[in-house]
Amino acid sequence: MVGKVEPIPDNMSIEEASEFWDIHSVADYPTRVVKMEFSPEENLTLVAIANDLLNLLETEAKARGVSIETLVNLWIQEKLAV
Repeated sequence: MVGKVEPIPDNMSIEEASEFWDIHSVADYPTRVVKMEFSPEENLTLVAIANDLLNLLETEAKARGVSIETLVNLWIQEKLAV
């Protein structure tokens, strides 16, 4: 988009904002402050993982083409039969 900058839509959902910024650069909007509110639909719980297990998780997640978070959640769902 050389020369013409598309206006930033108001009231975008998180998905719409993600799609918008996937194809636009914040460098094109140097004077525009973008405020965004995010309310996760799920509660997040942080769990400590030993470094050696984390390394194994990273390797396995990369091999499967998913994030560590996705892999861990899938494995927990399988284990708990959710």
